[in-house]
Amino acid sequence: MPDTTPAVADETLIRFARRISHDLNNFSTVVRTYSELLLSELPADSPTHADVAEIQRAAESMVQYLQRVTRFARAGSMKRVAVPVDHSVTEAVEAFARELPTRPVQVNGQTGADVHADPVWFREVLIELLRNANDAAPAGSTVAVRLARAGDAVSIVVCDPGPGFPSSLPVVGEPFVTSKNGVRGAGLGLALTNAFALALGGALAVERADGETRVGITLPLSPSGPA
Repeated sequence: MPDTTPAVADETLIRFARRISHDLNNFSTVVRTYSELLLSELPADSPTHADVAEIQRAAESMVQYLQRVTRFARAGSMKRVAVPVDHSVTEAVEAFARELPTRPVQVNGQTGADVHADPVWFREVLIELLRNANDAAPAGSTVAVRLARAGDAVSIVVCDPGPGFPSSLPVVGEPFVTSKNGVRGAGLGLALTNAFALALGGALAVERADGETRVGITLPLSPSGPA
């Protein structure tokens, strides 16, 4: 399967992400504020109460969306420290299990290595990969995380037995390019992952082989990591 991930981050797109995040945050703040005021004044049994509550939920979803846009725009300015890969993967899998306890996750391999990254960003990117696999995998199936180290780099690949990305999808990892619907389908999960990998001098890779979809990142070892 040919690699369909973008090679470089587009500075114009990053500026656009910063601007749209700022402007939409102002709009969502107004919606959230007034919906909260309305809910506090409406009786719980009012037919309008449910409508306003739905508006508030939509506003909260917009806030989450904007947080992801802002994170994408700030990928190049993340802090960098030595982060143990294996421990970070364990933390991400545990956090994902609390979020979606019905999805089995199996971790294969160890790297014994560190990468030079922002630990919070790293964990969130790993969780994004797990969420992406969960969205594609059939109910009850297992998502696998495969860790490997080769030379001066490590790879973290998340595999699922789902149908894979549609052939009509132009570029996997570009913002707003997605086959999903709704806020989780905004096309930002893999865009965040790609921006993170590129900022660290790594890469996002997507492959379909042996009946499974493999989405992973390759990252250079931390300069202070083990030899």
